[in-house]
This record gives sequence, structure tokens and C-alpha cells, in this order.
Amino acid sequence: MKDHKFQMIRIGVPQPGATVRFTGETDKSYARIRGIFVALPDPKIEYGATLSLKVGGQDVFDDDHDVRLITCGQGVAPNDKFFFFEEKLEAGGNAFEGRYHDPIVENLAYPYEVKVFLWLANQEG
Repeated sequence: MKDHKFQMIRIGVPQPGATVRFTGETDKSYARIRGIFVALPDPKIEYGATLSLKVGGQDVFDDDHDVRLITCGQGVAPNDKFFFFEEKLEAGGNAFEGRYHDPIVENLAYPYEVKVFLWLANQEG
């Protein structure tokens, strides 16, 4: 088995200003969540978009966490895109839940999809 996996969470945003809830479970084969990255279809969405996330009932990002802090532009190397968690977040099939809020961007095509990537791992570091 591989030592890591990128688990993708797809969040469909139907209209301007929408708040979308999402839920799921982390892959049972991996012990911890090493990091997170949020991919947006248009860089204008970064300004004002928020995300909340709980894993196993533990707050990872409180309500209204600025998405700009956990995303980056296209010029960043793939290995440097992730926000790494200093604390150990248990994966191993833990339930997660969260909420994404759209900032209402003019001239943006709705609906669109946000992709949240969880970097799951079995080793430390």
C-alpha cells in the first residue's frame, strides 16, 4: 500500500452567495491528515470565500476561515501548494463535515465546483 493519498472532496456551488455543506469520511487505510489544499476555478473567488471544517468532531478551521490562507496560485509548485497541519489530525475513517461560502463574484459562471484535497498519510512528517 502507498504511504499517502490525496482524497478529493467536491463541492458544487449552485448560485452567487450560496453556503454549501459537505460531509464524508476519510479513507480508513490512512492514519492521519497531513495537509489541505483548496482548488478554485477562478482566482477572483479567493477574495471573500470561506471554509469551515471539522474532522472527528474536532474543529480544524472555525467558521468563516479565509480560503486565501489554504489555497495558492498556479505559479506555485505542486509539492508546495498544501497547508500542512502541525498537530496530528486522525484520518482512519473519521467523519468530516464543513461548509463553504461563496463570496458573490461578478461575471463568474455559476454553477462551479470547489475541490478540497486532503493529504492523507501513514507516516509522520
